[in-house]
Order: sequence, then C-alpha cells, then structure tokens
Amino acid sequence: MAPAQITEDLYMILEVDQTATVEVIIRSYKRLALKHHPDRNAGRDTTAAFQQLGKAYETLKDESKRQAYDLLYPSIKRSHTAPPTSSRPPPTSTSTPAAAPQPGPSSEALEIAKLEKAKQERRARWWTQKTAFESSISKLQGEIKSLEEAIKGLADAAAAETAEEAWKKSWSAWVLSPIYKQAQLSEEEKANKERKTQERRIETDMKERRLYTKKADLEKQKTLLKDGQAAVDNADRANDFSIRSLQAKIRLREAKEWEEREKQQRKAAEERARQQRERAAAKKRQEEQQQQSARSRNIFEEEGGFSAAGACVHDGWWPKIQGRTKCPECYDTWNYLLECPGCKMKACPKCQSTIRPRRRNPPHRH
Repeated sequence: MAPAQITEDLYMILEVDQTATVEVIIRSYKRLALKHHPDRNAGRDTTAAFQQLGKAYETLKDESKRQAYDLLYPSIKRSHTAPPTSSRPPPTSTSTPAAAPQPGPSSEALEIAKLEKAKQERRARWWTQKTAFESSISKLQGEIKSLEEAIKGLADAAAAETAEEAWKKSWSAWVLSPIYKQAQLSEEEKANKERKTQERRIETDMKERRLYTKKADLEKQKTLLKDGQAAVDNADRANDFSIRSLQAKIRLREAKEWEEREKQQRKAAEERARQQRERAAAKKRQEEQQQQSARSRNIFEEEGGFSAAGACVHDGWWPKIQGRTKCPECYDTWNYLLECPGCKMKACPKCQSTIRPRRRNPPHRH
C-alpha cells in the first residue's frame, strides 16, 4: 500500500527555510514543541498542531524523506498560495454536490521539481570539483613561486661568482694586489669550484624544466575549471529555460481553469436567476388561478350553479389544476385537469366538455 501523499507545507509548520540545516530544524522543533505541547496549553486544544509538528519533524530530519518531499515542495508551496478572489459570492445550489477530489501535483510541477533537484545536485557535484580544481591550482601556484625563487637564487649566485671572477681579472685587482695579497687556489679547489658551478647550471636547468611543466599543468587546470564552469552554467540555463516553459504551461492551464470556473459560476448564477423567474411565474400563475377560481365561484353562485334539488350543474369557469395525472372519468393521462367551481369535480378537457352544460348568456342588468 502506497504511503499517503503529503500536502502540507512542512517548512512553514516548522517555521524554517527550505535551505535550513538539520540543526536548525531540531532547534525549531524543540522550541515549537514546548509551545504547542498539550500539557502546557490547558486552555486550548493543541493536540492536532502538536501531532502535525511531529509529522513535519520526522519527515525533514530524515535525509531520504526530505529529498522525496523536496521534489514535490514547489507544487505544494504553490497550492498553499491564495488564488485571486472574486467579489461575487460563490455559487450556491439547492442540491449539495459531492466534494470534488483534491488534485495532486501536475506533471509539469513534478518535472519542475525534478529539474530543480537536478540543478541542486549538479551544483553540489560542481562545488566538489571546483574545490579540487582550486586547491590544485593554488598548490601549483605555490610550487611555481618556489621554483622561480630557487631559480632566481641560483642565478644570483652564478652572477655573484661571475662578478667575482671578473673583478679578479680586472686592472683594479692587479693594482691592489701588492696591498691585498690573495691566496692562490690550488688545482683541487679550482676543480671543486668548477664542479659546483656545473652542478648549479644543471640544477638551474632541471628547475626551469620543472617550472615549465608546472606552468603547463597550471594552465591545464585553469582551462578545466573554466570549461567545467561553462558546462554547469549552460546546463543551468537549459534547465531554467525548461522550467520557464513549464511554468508558462502551468500559468496557461491555471488561467483556463480560472476562466472555466468563472464560466461555471456565471452559468450557475444564470440558472439560479432562471429558477427564481420560474418560481415567480409559477407563483403568479397560481395567484391568477386562485383569482380566476374565486371569480368563477362568484359567477357560479350568481348564476345559480346548483339545481332545484341542490345538485351541482357544473356550470361556470373550470380552472386548471396543474400536474400530470389520470382523468377520473376516462382514465386518460393528462398534464392538467379542470376543476368544477361548485362541487370540485375534476375532469380532463374532453370529459369536461360533455359534463359542463353550454354557457348561458347572463341576463342583461339595467
């Protein structure tokens, strides 16, 4: 059996944002639980609110349940937004219709939720990759700086050694040589010095090669970072375009539904007005029939509607009695019958023509 679908705004119940962490949700739940606990509210019934609070907490503190709920949250949040109200009162009917089932989230709303979720997951993955790229770039930049400083130190040492050798061979050194006598280097010392110079050249060459490689790696990491950011931005733009298209479809459907509701309300109002007119017309016809019946009785009494023996002669105007029924005389079904104003005898128009005598012209009154 599938679990019941959640239609409440759980974030609004817990008074937190959708981006709230689990710690914020726990703190808010504890605060609201103390506020709405039935034992602390003796003057009012807060059991339902407390149970609803617990349900929201159980859903949002669990990561898997919260992810499933977040897929439906945009449509739930939109359904809790009050629609524009009309100044006209809602239509009423003499018969109470069955309550219509509450519609669930539309396919467009579910697709929007999936796209929003995909954007969040892509952003989370890209954040991890971006952090790795930035860390690698920072590390390469540090290594490049160290290599450049080492190469500069080796170059400075070589330049100092070259300058020293040049000074020793200069005219100034020859002139001052009687004053500042310098020890002559032995062949071994000269060989060691030459070896150190050669090692410094080799080390400089190796560091320059490593520097070239590190700079190439740095450019590659920067290119990967730029391309990755562009790919994420392009995917987000594509998702945003799809979301806007789906939202436009939702707005169009809601506008059509609103127009349909307005049309149904107008029809219901017209039906109520028609029923009122029919009731008024029926009431007027009934009053006219009563008045006609009264006039017929008066004429019947004035003209002597009863025979000498006291029997009704069925004279006068027979008013209509509405209602589909059978004639007591011929048993044919008619939509209405005629009623004798004297003895209240009922008959169909066909039988009435044989029962009722010909109308006498009333005597002239002077």
